[in-house]
Amino acid sequence: MATQIARAHGGDGGGRDPTHNPKHVPSSCQSSVPKKTRKGAKNYELLKAFEDNGYMPLPINFDPLTGEAIGDHSKWFPRWITTLLEDHTVFEYESWQNVPEPHKLQIYTGLFDMFDIASWQKAPGTHWPRVQASIDTICSNRYRDKKYKLKLHYENAGGSKEGSKAYDSCPKGYDETKWRSLIDNLFKDEKYVKRSSVNKANRAKQLFPSLQGSKSISSQRYDQIQKTGKFSYVETWAKNHSRKGVFVNKHAAETYEKIDQARTDLQCERGTEEVDELEILGRGLGERSGYILGVGRKLKHASPILATSSYMPEPQTSKKKYEELEERSRRQEEEMERMRQEMAEMRALFLRGHSGGESSTPNGSNTNPSSQNDDHEDEDE
Repeated sequence: MATQIARAHGGDGGGRDPTHNPKHVPSSCQSSVPKKTRKGAKNYELLKAFEDNGYMPLPINFDPLTGEAIGDHSKWFPRWITTLLEDHTVFEYESWQNVPEPHKLQIYTGLFDMFDIASWQKAPGTHWPRVQASIDTICSNRYRDKKYKLKLHYENAGGSKEGSKAYDSCPKGYDETKWRSLIDNLFKDEKYVKRSSVNKANRAKQLFPSLQGSKSISSQRYDQIQKTGKFSYVETWAKNHSRKGVFVNKHAAETYEKIDQARTDLQCERGTEEVDELEILGRGLGERSGYILGVGRKLKHASPILATSSYMPEPQTSKKKYEELEERSRRQEEEMERMRQEMAEMRALFLRGHSGGESSTPNGSNTNPSSQNDDHEDEDE
């Protein structure tokens, strides 16, 4: 009995042509839908919202406790910082604190252009010191994360063991000159290599991972209050360290027992059911330098250039930058279309030359003698 194979619409592909070999019978775990892969953020939604807002900075809110972005447009805030870092700085410095001030100024300016941070900076009674420290912390974390990805690419390409191969293995979309400078000035630096080894060993000692994802605890708290009117740091900690209600390992379960015991102890000491959850987490999880466990990082001092600057972008400046982005995209599309047309013309010429027809020289003259005689005979007739 012949096997029925989904070769086109109407088969097992759910209305889609199969992407695999039609002679291959897919197993139950395979699909006609190609696997999606995560690519770099293009900020399409952000740019569309910016255009709909009349090319004016988008409104943004910040958490009064941590200074982190929350609410509408907050998910785009750290992504835009990453884009600005890739456009306006290099990653050959040890940390964000070592990045030159002119580079930082370009990033802060681009951030103020896209989001209405200036209103928080100038309005009285706001929590601007927390906001500016939070922005600087995000820049520091995103700079570190991007540098780590580049370092991982370097190691996968052979690292110092295969220097020439690593030099020629520039990441896609990254400037080759910057890539080689990054290898020479940072990845081969003895001090940096030693510190990276120590940090790697420290990360290996982590007892349990967090499943929090990209959304900050401040954003989780804001969204939860908007939906239900209440929020629990303890419940959020348990959720971020469990999968489908089960803790990722015994260390997470034991830690949660300590948190629960800390709640009971505080309630007994104070004779009340209502106890500050930050105190519960502090007693149950312990104190750590630079970090409030279960809440987030303690805010560091803001960059001097951000703390002392007072910047208000001009609407025309923002619109001009957006138009530059659109113009760049349009030029890329035109170039791709031109290349597609050239490929089609080359393919047509190739097929014409191998189809048994007449071949012509570049100036259009016919080089086949017998064809020339036939032409003369036709003219005599």
